[in-house]
Amino acid sequence: MKLFINSYIEEVLKKAKYEYGKTTDSWCASIDILPGAYAQADTLEEARSQLAEVIEEYVLVSLVSGDKLPAINDLDFSFISKKQKVKTLQNV
Repeated sequence: MKLFINSYIEEVLKKAKYEYGKTTDSWCASIDILPGAYAQADTLEEARSQLAEVIEEYVLVSLVSGDKLPAINDLDFSFISKKQKVKTLQNV
């Protein structure tokens, strides 16, 4: 059984844009639907891996702060309402 967050990350990665920067001699990866989600690495595989980590952090920070995340296909975090508090180490 795959975790919901992992399925979400995989679907978001399908919408990623990759571009090779000749001036930086590296790969840049970004996702338009998650403002600020960006990664840069020497290889395409490293950029994709780093972007997956950025997405995970983006999702977790958004959940803790109560920010809305975009629905991707049938994956939607709206089942967590703003009234529900996501438990963190700080509020345990």
